[in-house]
Amino acid sequence: MEGIRALFARLFYSVAIPAAIIVGCVYIFNSLGNVIFLGATIFAFAIGFFAIYLVFKYWINPEEDHETPHQQLARFMIVFIVTLGINTEIVYFMVSYFEISLLVAQTVSAVVLAYISFYAYRSLVFYSNHRRTVAEEMRANASPLVGNNP
Repeated sequence: MEGIRALFARLFYSVAIPAAIIVGCVYIFNSLGNVIFLGATIFAFAIGFFAIYLVFKYWINPEEDHETPHQQLARFMIVFIVTLGINTEIVYFMVSYFEISLLVAQTVSAVVLAYISFYAYRSLVFYSNHRRTVAEEMRANASPLVGNNP
């Protein structure tokens, strides 16, 4: 059971840390810096790029091969640019058409896209042939009292 909690804690924090950085930057740029909301969103996502990359590279996948960081960074940037485009459109429609607050729109968009991009980064950028699936990892970390028989 402890392994399952650790797995979900890693997933939660890998989403929460970059999302908090992005939303905080949107607030700083828009409210304190008087940057229009689309510009604030793009700048915040650009800053969040480094936070997301570092979280995935060194915390989510610490056992992965670190010999090809430039290839991983290139794939990461492609996924990130697609995510940035989707984020900008979601925020634009929520603010312009539904008249939702910028911070609420950015929070909703960041959380939704963080969960989706978690799996995209894991399968397209930081993949490995020897990585266990979530079910295999849960079975491997299960308590012997629960019944860990295959």
